[in-house]
Amino acid sequence: MFGDCGRELMHTRQITCRAYRRTDGLWEVEATLTDEKAQQVPFRSREPVRAGERMHDMSIAFLIDDDFTIRDVAARMDEAPWPDCPQAIAPYRRLVGLRIGPGFRRQVIERVGGEQGCTHLTDLITQVGNTYAQATWPDRSARQFAVEPDPSRWTDRSTVAFVGHCRAWRRGGDTVRREYPELADE
Repeated sequence: MFGDCGRELMHTRQITCRAYRRTDGLWEVEATLTDEKAQQVPFRSREPVRAGERMHDMSIAFLIDDDFTIRDVAARMDEAPWPDCPQAIAPYRRLVGLRIGPGFRRQVIERVGGEQGCTHLTDLITQVGNTYAQATWPDRSARQFAVEPDPSRWTDRSTVAFVGHCRAWRRGGDTVRREYPELADE
C-alpha cells in the first residue's frame, strides 16, 4: 500500500461478524476475534506463543430483539494467553436488558469495562452493534416505508441515524438528495 519497501508480517488480527435472523423473530449476532503471531512471543512466566499460533481466539454473541434490546449474551474463549482470562466471561451477562443506541458504549464500560471484563471482548461489542444495524436495516426501512413514505416523518429515527454522520451521507450531499431527499439540506 505504501510502496516497494520490504516488509515482514508480524501479526494478523481477524475480526469476523455474522448476523442471523432466527425463526423466533430475534437476531443472533456473533463477533469473533483471532490474533495469530508470525513470530515467537516470549513471556517471563509461561511458554512462548510460537510463530503460527494464536494468542487469542474468542467470541461474543448477542441475542437481540427488533427494538435493539439485548435479550441474552454468550461469550467464549477458545484461546487466551492467561489462566485468568476466562474469568472475564461471566460479567458480560450484565449486558442483558441494555438497548443498543445512544449511550450504549458508556453503559457497556460501566458494566464490564476495566478489570471486570476483557479488553478484546469489550472492543468486539461495537462491532456487534454495527453488524446488528447493518443486518436489520433492510427490514426496518421496509417497515417504515410501508407505514410512512416520507422518512422525515418516521417515528423510529434509528433507521436513518447514519444520515449526517459521514461524508457520503452528509445532509447536503448527492447521496442523501438521491436516497432520502426529504432529509437533505437545501
